[in-house]
Amino acid sequence: HTSNQKNKSLLELYLYFLKLGTFCFGGPIALAATMERDLVEKKKVVTLQEYKEGLALAQLAPGPMATQLAMYIGYIRGGFIGSTIVSFAFILPSFIIVLLLSWLYVKFQGLSLLQAMFYGISAAVIGVITKGSYRLLKNTLHSYLLWIIAILLAFITAITREENFWAFLVAGIVVMLIYVYNPKYMKSSIYKNND
Repeated sequence: HTSNQKNKSLLELYLYFLKLGTFCFGGPIALAATMERDLVEKKKVVTLQEYKEGLALAQLAPGPMATQLAMYIGYIRGGFIGSTIVSFAFILPSFIIVLLLSWLYVKFQGLSLLQAMFYGISAAVIGVITKGSYRLLKNTLHSYLLWIIAILLAFITAITREENFWAFLVAGIVVMLIYVYNPKYMKSSIYKNND
């Protein structure tokens, strides 16, 4: 009976990520915000704490953040098999869509109608990213320290025009040291409003 429930929940997770990978636009920030809204608030598949930990892990590793977050959610709900089927469901639709659009673009030599459609989609995606960014800020930056780090790293990134690995590493070490020497401060500021 428990095995049937687990298989049903894995199927539901697979179908959710198949739909997300097919119809959700806006890149990793928008996708991560959508996962939080759907899987934490509505469906309660993961807790806010699990989501934040997965988001932190996904941000820590190089590569596509939203895909890594999806893999993490698949893993905590279904182990290696869950992570594998979620990855497949999430990645395959966008792979097929990009392949098809690339083929059309090359075949019709940058068809102006297709270019116009891309410009319209880009404008809509900016709105989705803005909303997702706000949601991410609201649920991640719960202390003055984290706001200072975020603003400082945004400033560094804007000046250098690239993400600086060492700046990210130093930010992580600073917060880790504060956690080691003052865990009460960190728990009250970073993990507040958790389920």
